[in-house]
Amino acid sequence: MMKNLCILAFTDKGRETAEKVRAGLPDMNIEMYDRSSGTAGRFVESRFTISDAIIFVGAVGIAVRMIAPYVKSKGTDPAVVVLGEDGAYVISVLSGHIGGGNRLTERIAGIIGGQAVITTATDINGAFAADVWASDNGCVIPELSMIKIVSGAVLRGEAVGFDAGGFPVEGQLPQELTSEEAEAGISVSLSGNSNKYENTLNVVPKIVTLGVGCHKNGDSENFEKAVLKALADNEISLTAVERVASVYLKKDEKCIADFCGKYRLPFVTFSPDELMATSGDFAHSDFVEKITGADNVCERSCVLASGGRLIMKKTPSEGVTVAAAVRPWKCRF
Repeated sequence: MMKNLCILAFTDKGRETAEKVRAGLPDMNIEMYDRSSGTAGRFVESRFTISDAIIFVGAVGIAVRMIAPYVKSKGTDPAVVVLGEDGAYVISVLSGHIGGGNRLTERIAGIIGGQAVITTATDINGAFAADVWASDNGCVIPELSMIKIVSGAVLRGEAVGFDAGGFPVEGQLPQELTSEEAEAGISVSLSGNSNKYENTLNVVPKIVTLGVGCHKNGDSENFEKAVLKALADNEISLTAVERVASVYLKKDEKCIADFCGKYRLPFVTFSPDELMATSGDFAHSDFVEKITGADNVCERSCVLASGGRLIMKKTPSEGVTVAAAVRPWKCRF
């Protein structure tokens, strides 16, 4: 979900346009470039990896030169949108689909009364775009190179398969998709390793919460290995994980903090009373209850944090326990 934006403008007229854009996006956290704090190049360098979108009010050439050293992948790059200082044209430059750049471009054009300029082929042809669908549904695409193959099939008028992987489907499949056999297709799963089609675009919904427990002052490397092994053994991709949960006692545990920091996952904790009030069929441990106040930390915490159901029961490994829960989710069209 797009939330953190920054805007750069270089003239008085450009700054007036930038302020109109900011006023029209009240739901976003927006940082405005101030030249008194340093050069625009340094500003872009420091914000590129932490922003959801960067908006330039000025020439496209200026924007391209500033972002060029930092562009890496459509899966990680922020959306980049450029508009002239008069606001006549709003151009989607980078991460139009997965990054949400095209949607942001259209929204900004609506705010300032400009013309949205979008050049991605599926948008021009009014065709289904798998990466847009994945982004809109809160999913991750592990193998980005497959997007081109599926989009190419769509643009050639070939039927593209769709496998919901057991998840419920809401709405009608677009005309470009079929539930029948196809050479290229989209497969939804938590594992992200389906070979349903000859050319499979795997789509992983980011809907899993990990519940964890560990010994005090546990080793960070050991903790990471235990978590990754538990996920692999249960065919859950790390890209499906949206948060980590535990008991409040573990809020400052370094090994958990290191893991969450490395994989950019939020970490939430709960009191023993909150965990014990969580309904479900959980394993019981007198020892864990004596230490933490809750008879099961990992299972209870992931169910409570996700608001869903347990899909991986308590899995112990060398002083680390891991469980996983999944929140309710549908393939929406």
